[in-house]
Amino acid sequence: MAKKKHKPRKKRTDSNHTPLDKLSRNGKSLRSPLTTLPGGTQFTSWVNDCIPNILWACILISHLERRECLDLFRSVPINAREKLPETEYKDSNLVHNFLSLLTAKQFDILFEKVLANSKAKDLLSALLLVDCLPDRAHWERVLDAPKPWHWQVLVRAVGICFDHQSQEATDVRWIKNMHIIVMGKVHFTEMFSERIEELRLYPDKGDMRSVRPSIRAMELMTRMFEDPDRERAAGEEPPSYTLPPKHNEQFWKEMVEKTDCDIIEKLSLPVLPTKSIKVEILDLYHAVSNHFDDTLSHTGIDAKHDAAFGLTLYALTLALNSSMGYGHVLAEGRMVLRSIMEAFVFLRYLNFKNDPNLWKKYRNDGSGKTKLAFLKHCEAEELPDFIDLPRMENLVNEDMWLEFQDIELGQWAKSDLRSMATECGVKDVYDKYYDWSSGYTHSQWVCVRDTVFTVCANPLHRFHRIPVVPKMNMPSVIPDACKLLNRMLDELNNLYPSFKPRLKAYTKETVVEPTVEQTTAKESPAA
Repeated sequence: MAKKKHKPRKKRTDSNHTPLDKLSRNGKSLRSPLTTLPGGTQFTSWVNDCIPNILWACILISHLERRECLDLFRSVPINAREKLPETEYKDSNLVHNFLSLLTAKQFDILFEKVLANSKAKDLLSALLLVDCLPDRAHWERVLDAPKPWHWQVLVRAVGICFDHQSQEATDVRWIKNMHIIVMGKVHFTEMFSERIEELRLYPDKGDMRSVRPSIRAMELMTRMFEDPDRERAAGEEPPSYTLPPKHNEQFWKEMVEKTDCDIIEKLSLPVLPTKSIKVEILDLYHAVSNHFDDTLSHTGIDAKHDAAFGLTLYALTLALNSSMGYGHVLAEGRMVLRSIMEAFVFLRYLNFKNDPNLWKKYRNDGSGKTKLAFLKHCEAEELPDFIDLPRMENLVNEDMWLEFQDIELGQWAKSDLRSMATECGVKDVYDKYYDWSSGYTHSQWVCVRDTVFTVCANPLHRFHRIPVVPKMNMPSVIPDACKLLNRMLDELNNLYPSFKPRLKAYTKETVVEPTVEQTTAKESPAA
């Protein structure tokens, strides 16, 4: 039967990130384009900073029919412009900290149409669940007391508007812009007249693929008007008002205190490899061992022969151990894969260099590093439980009495794994298997997070990370381990022909056990 041709994976065309080859290098850092902008980058967050300050609009847009809601939105700046004197409306804004500066009369004029809508008014009672709102006194005066179901109103409002590019969030950002424009806080040249018309008639005019991004960009630039702590430009007159302190962090803290975490992730039981995979790896281990005997020419020290077979058998052992249980779909499976990849690069590099002295250096380096560990443990007051000191002493003296051995503190090839892989033509293997798997070995944060945390499904908690049962359904490392082992067998065959067996069973399906729902979700108003 003819082998199936490997179809190259299609590159993603919908990604919104800069490709690796487009990042600029500065020493040991790869710089993202946004971090290299002149003048530096000042961060502001739609979720952390803005949602708590425009909560009323988020509530309406996430529950009302869109046309109805946009009409209510429009009524607020129109009322301000038409029913208030310029001295009163020019400094107004639709965010909560600005609304707190209004008198009761001014507030009622701005929200006249909103409060006249019974559905909108009923939904807005959810605002009274939040104690830290700067303008709470206004809402408390005009709204009915909230009911328990209003927690769901608040949850949906934050959840729907959480993505700053969503339609609902863009609608909220649009009305923020329009109020500032109508109040005369920003001005445009005649060349932007078409864009202003698109904003005025939003969402019925213009190409939304262009209009919507422009709304978000403008809202981002005008957030400075909402910040009481912002630095003012030289010559800029201070405002005639004093804004209350920012309440965003207080809002999120209050939500954590008043609602519980919500875990909805399914708990998937680990996948057990098929018996054929385990049997094939074990049979191959025996076959390599037999080939060792067949190619053995003497019983003296043979650094090349021992290392070639030793590295292969070591990698087979790691793969066999992973295939015997659930390790291949757990975090430790990634550590095993990284070790197998490193064993392959070492074997490939040694074969590529074809230098008898280098084979000896690899062997002597192992003895020297063992001597170093042995001497350290000899001086230790207490041995770790996993250390077998007599065994270690026997190993370090196996080739030569340790007193005749030097300890090389550097790498045995005076290189590093990446450079070795590049030199011997397997940089592609390094790129595929090193970075992500090494993260698990070195306890890098994202690998830690991937293993022991999940996302809280409560939007009022900002979908934060919470501990969960360790992840047990990661993609299996067995197929990739087998691919690397087959390449190691190619190297072994090249060094000591002829060796034909290869791994094949890994291409078949594994046995998947049923999944169960986690039952650890807490009952709460936000659940």
